[in-house]
Amino acid sequence: RPRIGPGDRIDYRNMSLINRFISEQGKILSRRINRLTLKQQRLITLAIKQARILSFLPFRNYENEKQFQAQSISIITGSRPRKNRHIPQLTQKYSSNRN
Repeated sequence: RPRIGPGDRIDYRNMSLINRFISEQGKILSRRINRLTLKQQRLITLAIKQARILSFLPFRNYENEKQFQAQSISIITGSRPRKNRHIPQLTQKYSSNRN
């Protein structure tokens, strides 16, 4: 449970503080999870965005994203029964009307 102490400076250069408020996927964690005040959350969000723009932080965490995609693809395509949908063949009756 990350907390901001009275001596902690919320700044884009304070990477040890910023990394506590980012998920494994690189997303900014919500105020409810962080247990921050509204003002602290705004400052954290601003610092994270500045660090991303200045390339101190990546916009996404590609390593975890690849693992997440691989897991979700295997879940989606795994043991799900496929529906065989019958597509009716066109008969001469229907094809002759098109001419």
